Amino acid sequence: MKKVYTISAVTMTTSALLLGGAVSASALEVNSGNDKVGLKLYGHINRAVMAVDDGNESKVFHVDNTNSESRFGINGEVAAYDFLTIGGTVEVEWQSNPSHKVSMQEESISSELKERKMDVYFDSEKLGKLSVGRGDMVSNGSSEVDLSGTGVAGNSGAADAGGGFAFYNTTPVVVGQGEEAKSITVGDVFDQMDGLSRKNRVRYDTPGFGGFSLGVSSGEKEMADAALTYSGKFGDGTKLEAAVAYSDPGEGKDYTLISGSASVLFGFGLNFTVAGGSRDLDDMPAGGDDPTFMYGKIGYKAKMFSVGSTACSFDYGVYSNIETQDTEEEGTAYGVQLVQKLSEYNTEIFAAYRNFELEDNTSADYEPVSLALAGARIKF
Repeated sequence: MKKVYTISAVTMTTSALLLGGAVSASALEVNSGNDKVGLKLYGHINRAVMAVDDGNESKVFHVDNTNSESRFGINGEVAAYDFLTIGGTVEVEWQSNPSHKVSMQEESISSELKERKMDVYFDSEKLGKLSVGRGDMVSNGSSEVDLSGTGVAGNSGAADAGGGFAFYNTTPVVVGQGEEAKSITVGDVFDQMDGLSRKNRVRYDTPGFGGFSLGVSSGEKEMADAALTYSGKFGDGTKLEAAVAYSDPGEGKDYTLISGSASVLFGFGLNFTVAGGSRDLDDMPAGGDDPTFMYGKIGYKAKMFSVGSTACSFDYGVYSNIETQDTEEEGTAYGVQLVQKLSEYNTEIFAAYRNFELEDNTSADYEPVSLALAGARIKF
């Protein structure tokens, strides 16, 4: 019999949205032609308004929040045996005006559909998980562990909002014949070195042992990485998560990378997050220094209102020698974040302020780049 896949009873209408009506999770049914396979449609939409001032001009942008890009996916799973689950995931992102790409020169960027995952996995509680296809390398996310509840508004990836904006140099630049002055953007300087992202790879994760798990993966173009993660809960409601990873980007790359992060959320709501990384270059310029970053966040999370939890935080990061290694260069970023959950509607409303500063040992004098971001993420 031919398999038929249907999506039925999707009742989210324009009028319901305008009236603020909620669509329950049970209103969306995804049926497989094989009754042994469970299908799940998931995703979220994450939109925001962003106001930016680079010290020379200011503008307002309507963006997709790259702190957590808009996306959708389908996951299918079947319990092959009592000890083994076989599954697969197809996931894509679709961003119009990504918050890390818009700039003073480019206010409108057309939406682009990008593949995130095309993955098959074999998962056993006793034997671990084997994944084959396009998906996360084990180092992806190693510098982004964050229990503050404000990650959608701001995290160690500071340039996810504002990465496309250039620092305005107030010092006149003398340009030789046929040469152009190079602009340095926020994205050039503020890199949280978060492993090897998503690639075509084979990945294995061990079962958890006392909260610890070890993962290794090998991907295209001879890249490889390993990561150790920890997740634990304690009797007073405290949660602790951490990750550390070593990455080799493989063919055509002249460096290796160490990155890590840890976050603790106490039962009464106070939380702390730290992250850091270092890129070890094979071909270092004379007198140069390896690119590094260090990041910290302090926050508080509590249910102040009946609609859902409220989270607020302050963060600060130092990013050194990211863009050039032969020039002493340091970027600092600080920000405040606020996220209010609307639990019944699976929605988060967020607001954030971020300031970027750049200093180096040249004659350049760069104005800070500052931005304010406000928006909402709805999950389905």
